[in-house]
Amino acid sequence: MKDQTETLMLTAAEAEVMNVVWDFSPTSVADIVDRLPRNLAYTTVMTTVRILENKGFVEKCGKRGRAFIYEAAIQRDAAQGSMSLEVANRLFGGSLKSLMLNLVQTQTISIADLEEVKRLIANR
Repeated sequence: MKDQTETLMLTAAEAEVMNVVWDFSPTSVADIVDRLPRNLAYTTVMTTVRILENKGFVEKCGKRGRAFIYEAAIQRDAAQGSMSLEVANRLFGGSLKSLMLNLVQTQTISIADLEEVKRLIANR
């Protein structure tokens, strides 16, 4: 398991694979290939899974025939939180406030989403 104090960063391709692993764990490389939102070669996905295993995001949890089965070693919310902080650090001088203001000012956010954010902040 990855040390939780390390920054958990994913490339775009790694994030696509992890979303499948998080949603369908435990899963095989072939299952991941079938569930990805875009067509990628089996070998490309297998290489990405190996990278994710080396980074500590996934781990082998068994075999189905000759194929290894993988499960998430990192919770989705831990990766999301770490990556959000990294974006704030890299682009906004570490300011979560600036990141949030940027999202509110430059993205179309529904009133319902804004109300949910307000409710979460109030309950914190």
